[in-house]
Amino acid sequence: MKSTNISSLALFDASRATIARNQARLADTEVEASTGRYADVGRTLGVDMSRDLEMRNTLDDLTSLQNTNGVVSTRLSQTQTALSAIRDLADGFLQAVLASSQGSGDRGLLVADAKSRLGALADILATTSNGVYVFGGRNAAAAPVANYLAEPPGAARTSVIAAFTSAFGFAPDDPQAKAITAGQMKSYLDGNFAAEFMDPAWLLNFSSATDAVMSDRIAAGETIDSSVSANAVGIRKLVLALVAAVDGGTENLNAAAFSKLTSQLIQMSGEAGADIAGTQSNLGIAQERLAKASERISLQQNFLERRIGEAESVDAAKAAMYLSTITSQREAYYAVTARLQKLSLLNYLPVA
Repeated sequence: MKSTNISSLALFDASRATIARNQARLADTEVEASTGRYADVGRTLGVDMSRDLEMRNTLDDLTSLQNTNGVVSTRLSQTQTALSAIRDLADGFLQAVLASSQGSGDRGLLVADAKSRLGALADILATTSNGVYVFGGRNAAAAPVANYLAEPPGAARTSVIAAFTSAFGFAPDDPQAKAITAGQMKSYLDGNFAAEFMDPAWLLNFSSATDAVMSDRIAAGETIDSSVSANAVGIRKLVLALVAAVDGGTENLNAAAFSKLTSQLIQMSGEAGADIAGTQSNLGIAQERLAKASERISLQQNFLERRIGEAESVDAAKAAMYLSTITSQREAYYAVTARLQKLSLLNYLPVA
């Protein structure tokens, strides 16, 4: 009979190799037990990894789009709030003009009211959202309308005063304005003065905004206008009415000319309020479309996250059980290795 030699070194090396493999498996299992996801998704999924990556790329695109929609939603909300404030200015001025036209009060109060509203309007039109001017159109980096009452006078006021002076031969604050007839006032308001609020004079002197507004993609194949331009007709009409009250000779006009002026102010401020309300309505439609698009995107995100989770996730209970098993095996291997290390022929040689 032939005996087989067993080397303790061979046993030790085999045990050490087993421990190394066990250690690698243990590291992966610890990751899977703690994260609930395969430690090496690519190795586990194999050829199905391409589908997993495609879903992840789609999810990333949807997440980016949803983040953009959040920014757009904030901008639309702030624009709506600003438009409400502008409409309040128009409605309030309309009431002030009606009161002034029906009584014999101090016209200076009407002028002061118009000046106050012009300053407030300039502040509202300077509204920003995430660093861009919401009334700037596509020129969102600059305030769209300068304060008409700034000192020294800017291009807008200088041009308006020049138009008045050209029409009547004297400045708006000159007492000679008492001689202006109702017919002359109507011709001026419908002619030279109205031209100040039309292009190109409006864009040259009053506004740096563009007619084209910002637009954003809110879903695949769907975009919306996401801002309002200071060049909107309702805003122009309100500025016209306020400027006419300030630099239309209001305090020095005779009763007939003043009546013609206030008639124009009532018409323009009333139309401004209605036009701004229409702009708000259109903006509300855009907000509704944005909300529905974001809701659809959220549903798509949830679906993809669920599919990705199904592909990449491990069974938490099985992972925990496997971790416990591997840990026990490792301890057993350590014990065996320790005993092998203590094996020596010297322990079996007779003592001399």
